[in-house]
Amino acid sequence: MVKRYYCDFCDCSYPYSDEAFKKHRTGHHHIKLRRAHYDKFKNARERLEDEAKKSKCRRFLSGQECSFGDSCVFSHLTQAGTEALQQLALEEERQERKMQIPTAQREGLDLSVDSWLKQRKVPLTEDSDALPGPAPDPVETLAPLNTPLPSALLSLPRLPPSLAPVTPRCYLQVEFAEWG
Repeated sequence: MVKRYYCDFCDCSYPYSDEAFKKHRTGHHHIKLRRAHYDKFKNARERLEDEAKKSKCRRFLSGQECSFGDSCVFSHLTQAGTEALQQLALEEERQERKMQIPTAQREGLDLSVDSWLKQRKVPLTEDSDALPGPAPDPVETLAPLNTPLPSALLSLPRLPPSLAPVTPRCYLQVEFAEWG
């Protein structure tokens, strides 16, 4: 039994051999369908560059129907279509630049240390040594951790350390290794 090759672009199958594969891949129909498939994923800037390289289709611009349609080697963009594609390319570029900005800044959140401390209710002191009285327990000054344990793990008697919930005391017991 001969194995069959299925081409996703052409939606057809044929008996596999090196010659048949090469012949199919270099065929006009396969090349046209493959180009149409990948053209769907181009952004507006790439489509605009491709259309700028092409010369205008005389038949299409004279008001007649171009028999080649989307596979025509000439450009079918009118002046209004070109302007719309330029606007779309500029909008995509703006969106891309906006996505490069950090999320907090993009959403208009305050990125200052004071806002971070207020959010976690940690007081910012100028000099903690100057405060009268005994030094506070470092664990008590830490903000509470909001790491809920899944309900499936709550019923287990002894959890391994990797699954146990983290407490502020855990941070005091950490031994940091020295690097090179």
